[in-house]
Amino acid sequence: MFFVLSKILAFLTKPSTWILIVLCLALFNKKTRRKFLLLGLLMFFVFTNGFIHYEISRLWEIPPIGYENLEKKYDVAVVLGGISDFDGNYNMLEFNESSDRIMHAIKLYKQGFVKKILLSGGTGTMIGLDIREAPNLKKYLTEIGINEEDIILEKNSRNTKENASYSAVILNNEFKNGNFLLVTSAIHMRRSLLCFEKQGIKITPFSTDFSMSERKLYFDHLFLPEAKILNRWEDLVHEWIGFIVYRITF
Repeated sequence: MFFVLSKILAFLTKPSTWILIVLCLALFNKKTRRKFLLLGLLMFFVFTNGFIHYEISRLWEIPPIGYENLEKKYDVAVVLGGISDFDGNYNMLEFNESSDRIMHAIKLYKQGFVKKILLSGGTGTMIGLDIREAPNLKKYLTEIGINEEDIILEKNSRNTKENASYSAVILNNEFKNGNFLLVTSAIHMRRSLLCFEKQGIKITPFSTDFSMSERKLYFDHLFLPEAKILNRWEDLVHEWIGFIVYRITF
């Protein structure tokens, strides 16, 4: 039930949904049409403006550590899913914008910072439940030379809360008092850390695909709308709401 409700809530909390609602109100309410149109335009500007988004993201994201600042070797790097899809037509694994997670996990393993990689991810959809992400990622890792014995699977989780709870069982059973590294996107790290802390797991954050680069102060970034920013706002709002819900209910 929680999983289904979270999917419904995710749709209702999208900034694009809010803009659509405001425009519909402008269309069907003649008395306040002008006000709703202006509000819709303002919302469109804010939620497609790269500068505003990146500045707010800087306040939310957990900064990256950097390889040079890793002080010890870790028993396990826990890599959270939501980074790939399997295309059955071409028998091919396709990666998305969050795939930095697996790329950095490979580098951490290859350079000896971590001994094992725990892949946490089942399916985050309500259809296609037979396709689990973690086994597909394991197949990819073994094909590029990662020792199969050093890959641990958690293939039942459907969201961040379950990533943490199911991974915690494995870590407590197999690596009690071990040193762990959490590898996920910078925007996702704050909520993920909360979930692992709620499970009593002490884990070091290793953020990837972060927004906190040098500020871009050129004209189009400051004033022109960018379609991709609307999607990134949706991700950011999703993280805020998820963090609040998990803190209250988890």
